[in-house]
Amino acid sequence: MILWPESTANTGGTDLTTDYLRQLYDSLGHDCPEIEAARRQTSEQVDALVQLLAPNGDRPTSTDADVVVFGSLARGEWTSKSDVDWTLLIDGQAAPEHRQTAQGIAKRLSENGFPAPGVTGTFGNLAFSHDIIHLIGGQSDTNINTTQRVLLLLESARLDLTPEQRGSEQISACDRVTRNVLYRYLLDDTNLMSPDGVTSRVPRFLLNDIVRFWRTMCVDFAYKGWEQAGHKWALRNIKLRMSRKLIFASGLLMCASGYLSTDARPSTGDRTAQEAVDSMLDELVSFCQLPPLQIVAHALLHYGATETSATLLDAYGWFLRMLNDDDKRTHLEELAPQDAYNDPVFAEAREQSHRFQDALTSLFLRDHARLAEFTTKYGIF
Repeated sequence: MILWPESTANTGGTDLTTDYLRQLYDSLGHDCPEIEAARRQTSEQVDALVQLLAPNGDRPTSTDADVVVFGSLARGEWTSKSDVDWTLLIDGQAAPEHRQTAQGIAKRLSENGFPAPGVTGTFGNLAFSHDIIHLIGGQSDTNINTTQRVLLLLESARLDLTPEQRGSEQISACDRVTRNVLYRYLLDDTNLMSPDGVTSRVPRFLLNDIVRFWRTMCVDFAYKGWEQAGHKWALRNIKLRMSRKLIFASGLLMCASGYLSTDARPSTGDRTAQEAVDSMLDELVSFCQLPPLQIVAHALLHYGATETSATLLDAYGWFLRMLNDDDKRTHLEELAPQDAYNDPVFAEAREQSHRFQDALTSLFLRDHARLAEFTTKYGIF
């Protein structure tokens, strides 16, 4: 969850004031122009949205609500045809004005040329903290609820629409919900009550839900291909291979953070389960403040080989450049599945996605013994 403007908070082992991408560029001796261009475009777009929404009364009416955005805007990867995926997150007493606020936001976006979010209803409406926090697993945990919950942790940003929000030291609704979701995962993680859980510091409940969400995205991709008769199949395929996979990788790294840090810490054998939970909660909250590319850059700096870092950034930069190329993007949107594997544009995109996958495989399984151990022990089995 990126805070706009840039956060100055430091809530755990990960310093939110540090630009890990910039550090990674320095270590490689060059930056990635496409990634940096997308970051600048994101900042400009956020400023424009704040100006668009704030002067018209389209804002939360209390500290119990926040406008939260997802997708490329939250990842810091805005390109020419990006959508604004948003929700009005309510953490408190429901009020009729909340619906009016959401309708006002939708109207202002539509009037200014922003297409409505997808037809699934995941975004562009109200979301309530009770369901997001309490309905984890089981029949009541719908696809929409799971998506809102996991993306709140891995790919979200709060829009500060008023000077009061930007200058307030009070914890926002979005921050409260994020922390309570994480606490809910840890509170029900019985593994943390065992001596091994206290020392290994792996949030298995959270990890399993992130893995489940990744597999759900893969299954939903196949379902949408069937339901929509292949509409935009090729573009969605490449997004699944790149930006969607990036979200999953950042979630794995977030869950691995405690496990990776135990080899550099004194023995925690005397630590109680509650102390382990409290410490892990702060660390996970700090990771949730970072966009996925920053989390991956943090891991590449600490655990990745130089070649791995260069390949991953180059492949992802190509992906962002492709999204900004109207001709290529339109071509992939209109490309039928049965024609894709003989198409040169799709072939190039697929090759870049393979390079991205190879870099992730090296990071998680080859470059660093402790991360490979975590991946094998918890990410696979």
